[in-house]
Amino acid sequence: MRSGYKSIPVLFLSILILVLPSSQLGAKNVEDSNLYTAPTDTLQVDLEVIRIEAARLTETSASAPFAVSTLRISEQRRISAPGLTLNEPLRGIPGVWVNDRNNYAVGERLSVRGMGWRAAFGVRGVNILMDGVPLTMPDGQSIMSLVDPAFIKDIEVIRGPVSGFWGNAGGGAILLSTANFSADPSVRVRSTFGSFGLNKQDIEAGFNVDNNSYMVYGSRLYQDGFRDHSRFEAWRLGGNARITLDDRSTLTFTGAFLESPISDNPGALTAEGLEETPSAANPGSVNQNARKITRHGQFGAGYQLRFDDAELNVNGWGLARKLQNPLPFAWIQVDRLAGGFRSSYQQEMSDFSWGVGVDAAVQSDSRRNWANQGGDQGELRLDQQEDVYSLAGFSRISIPFGKLTVSGGLRFDWLDFRNRDRFMTDIDDTSGDRQFVSLSPMAGLSYDFGNWLTFINYSTGFETPTTTELVNRPDMTGGFNPDLDPERTNGFELGTRGRINSLNMTLDAAVFTMMVRDLLQQFQVEDDGRDYYQNVGSTRHNGFELFMDWQILPGVDVIASYGFSDFTFSSDELTQGGESLNGNRLPGIPRHRVNGAIQYRLSSLQLRGEGEFSDEYFVNSINTVVNESYTVFNLNASWMDARPFNGVSITPFVQVNNIFDTDYAGSVIINGFGGRFYEPAPGRNFQAGINVTFNY
Repeated sequence: MRSGYKSIPVLFLSILILVLPSSQLGAKNVEDSNLYTAPTDTLQVDLEVIRIEAARLTETSASAPFAVSTLRISEQRRISAPGLTLNEPLRGIPGVWVNDRNNYAVGERLSVRGMGWRAAFGVRGVNILMDGVPLTMPDGQSIMSLVDPAFIKDIEVIRGPVSGFWGNAGGGAILLSTANFSADPSVRVRSTFGSFGLNKQDIEAGFNVDNNSYMVYGSRLYQDGFRDHSRFEAWRLGGNARITLDDRSTLTFTGAFLESPISDNPGALTAEGLEETPSAANPGSVNQNARKITRHGQFGAGYQLRFDDAELNVNGWGLARKLQNPLPFAWIQVDRLAGGFRSSYQQEMSDFSWGVGVDAAVQSDSRRNWANQGGDQGELRLDQQEDVYSLAGFSRISIPFGKLTVSGGLRFDWLDFRNRDRFMTDIDDTSGDRQFVSLSPMAGLSYDFGNWLTFINYSTGFETPTTTELVNRPDMTGGFNPDLDPERTNGFELGTRGRINSLNMTLDAAVFTMMVRDLLQQFQVEDDGRDYYQNVGSTRHNGFELFMDWQILPGVDVIASYGFSDFTFSSDELTQGGESLNGNRLPGIPRHRVNGAIQYRLSSLQLRGEGEFSDEYFVNSINTVVNESYTVFNLNASWMDARPFNGVSITPFVQVNNIFDTDYAGSVIINGFGGRFYEPAPGRNFQAGINVTFNY
């Protein structure tokens, strides 16, 4: 394999080389030269009054006693970035690890401080919302295929346990927003093409009526994919509305729709396959025509009422999803209906603030499995109804003592899992139900030093088993496994964030430790190919995160993040293949990660260079096989402010990915069967396009 660059010093040296030519211009500030315009696409870690919606009740970056990142993506960045995968907008956020599988059928691997490491598809252990509508269902599984990264405007990430805010799947929280309201009506269209048959069209429009704002967006994406059997096509539509009822109350509406008729699944490769033919597909996936066909629609509505010293928020949401998923071992169909309600009330008193809230949700899945006969439905093997109900209440309080603030919160969750077997026999009826309850406390201290906030925080999280994990019992009796319980997390963190005005630099640093107990571990029994689960042992997550945004010159912005992850199994109970896992590193997570980017603007020319280094990491729990370290670089160039006609602006752009054509696996399948761990990333490739904006 071509090794590429594989050291952290090389990454920073390359960033320095990119900076040096521009530094020779010697401009000291904006007034000195009109050649520079400061980039605006940056993580906001300075102490601006940015409301943290993920905290459920009023909290800002100037007061939040926990590690949080907020990112507002500039219009220029949204216009000129390809916007094809979630690792584009999330790249560089410390603590967040996004692997692009280059496989739309299973989505990106995403974890926050290691939570979600064991997910084979979708996202586990992290709570995700888009425009206020949960992408994480009551059972804890998140599906991301609805999201078009090209239209994401704002991102919030809480980088630690959040069950005190959001309940199940509380290893972290990610809130995405596509709402892009503007004062003047506008329409923009964009066409993008590139390597591997990429062809994408985007459209976005916004307008105002009286005091109300509306915006809609849509896209169509088709790509052959760089691997065999990896075609993907998706049509996405969405929109947002903000209606002002009076000077105290507001209504918001959102909707999104996905139609994906083609999403082939190439599967994973062995080490030999990765070395010899990384563009190949798993033969089993091809023979069984593994793929996914998806239709998904969702909506949300919110009402906000503001008083002089209080605020009431009420939100409702609903969705429908139809999934057909032929896999090598089964032909699966799931028809889902889900919906929910949440509300919160907060009150500012003279010497403290408090708030309470209530959440409720339901998930109803009709699941059928057939034998997969060369990509066609065979014999029906499973027919069941899976329902999950959740109800929760929470409260928080915050008490300032001068510059020191003490805060605390408590949430109670009740979840009811029900399964009705419609394919039952007299000797094997898997109908049953399980109920789970969880009490999730959190507490924090923060101290305001002016331009700096320092905090210490304790928080908790829990993650329930899914219905599939509950129904598979090694004793082959019916109903749900009565011995399977949620994973539970206790986390502590110490952090600081703020701004050094003399250097035009913002910094965010945090050190943390988390203990995850009652780990949900997969296992198999003799002469049986089915997967079963048990609670056994624990894991320890220790780490350090550092983020820097430094405007070294007007128009030259350097962004860098570093993450150290010492995540290990910490129990003698944990075994695999008869070997103890105690002291082994968690697979799928590198110990060292570095991300860097430079934004540079000279007149209308905008350049952005990106680099990413990943240390090697194990791909199996027994720590015998590794995914090699890698460093990759991307370069994006765009020409802004081309205005051939009044009210019309044209922006062409081009992006080259993996400039040095490094061979590497961008993602892995943890503990993959038969040594099929690796999901290869493409070599050097490009995207190019043109955006046209009409302003009225």
